[in-house]
Amino acid sequence: MKKLVSITIPTFNSENTLRKTLENVKNQSYENIEIIIIDSYSDDKTLKIAKEFDSKIIMCKGKLLEARILGAEKSKGEYILLLDSDQILEKTAIERAIKKMEDYDYLWFYERSYNKEKFLPSLYDADRILVQKYLEEGVVLPRFFKRSLLLKAFSNIPKEHISICGAQDHIVTSYEVEKISKKMGEVENAVWHIEPDSLIKLFKKQYRWGKTTRDFYEREVYRELITKKDKFRKFRFDELMLSVKSFVLRILRGIPYKLGFWFG
Repeated sequence: MKKLVSITIPTFNSENTLRKTLENVKNQSYENIEIIIIDSYSDDKTLKIAKEFDSKIIMCKGKLLEARILGAEKSKGEYILLLDSDQILEKTAIERAIKKMEDYDYLWFYERSYNKEKFLPSLYDADRILVQKYLEEGVVLPRFFKRSLLLKAFSNIPKEHISICGAQDHIVTSYEVEKISKKMGEVENAVWHIEPDSLIKLFKKQYRWGKTTRDFYEREVYRELITKKDKFRKFRFDELMLSVKSFVLRILRGIPYKLGFWFG
């Protein structure tokens, strides 16, 4: 019998992207999948959409990290994929991930921007290409885990940090997982991200991330990780266009992020 894969998806007012995310989960070439939606009390059509796809729904009052942990704890699969409600899986991504797990304990998924024909998403896409091409520059964040490993890593996070961790959930998870195992692999061409396509959307998202990061930063335990993640990319003249786009994006994201961090 095929091993069960649990796909956990935190949501909050995610009606604009969730349907496409779940359609692509349902269309995976690998069939033994359970979908777990961890919702932060949405007041739009998020839960209605989730029910259409036979998702298990869990309510959570905490921020992203608490939602991730709750979803993992309620999962039944041997493997867990931490997916976002604005991400779209390539049709064979899960099938290829399962095969990779014969040699690894966890995997990162190569990611591109879904709507990259638009200006802002094209900047995000350039930044993603650079980050994933030059892995030594920063953290490439894993998403697919052996369940036992992920739960052990989550158990090592100080409880007082869990309910306040929003924007930094993936780097904290990655940090704790790497303390247990270094066996990380890659799944190529695995996922597309639906990016903010207007300055207003970008500003709201980054302002919110800045505010939650400040609350988390003040607790000190993971301060070095946050500082490392927030630094500028190395400018590569052999990748001039990608580097320019990445630089512009970091400026556009950085302004509302810092405003949220300082004044949110």
